[in-house]
Amino acid sequence: MHFLSRGLILATLIACTSPTASPQPLDGVWNLQSASPGNPPRTMTLTQRGSTISGTGSAMGVDRVDPIAVSGTYSAATPASPPLVALSFRAADNGQLTAQFNGTLPVPDRIDGSVIYYGITSVPQTGTLVFTRQ
Repeated sequence: MHFLSRGLILATLIACTSPTASPQPLDGVWNLQSASPGNPPRTMTLTQRGSTISGTGSAMGVDRVDPIAVSGTYSAATPASPPLVALSFRAADNGQLTAQFNGTLPVPDRIDGSVIYYGITSVPQTGTLVFTRQ
């Protein structure tokens, strides 16, 4: 086999075994650091593909852990704004919206912002959340 052919085959094998997507700003496990009253995820695992975010989490209910489905969007930083994060938290068992979160990524391992909780009372309740990457 010609040296050039072997080099091309080797380069192809390396390229095919390399990861296809580089880590995104929100990929990873996030822990709740502070929260106003409500039922946010205590931990969540997020995956970001472009501007789309998906994930799972767990919130502490009255007497059990509640699984949470997470979805949302990411907007990259601009000269006038840090990266923006919008997340929806839904009960994993029935899809009911439990909270809407809007925040920023002021530093790579911290998300903070405001939240609106649904279903706690007959009127949506507002609050704040801070998450840090594990």
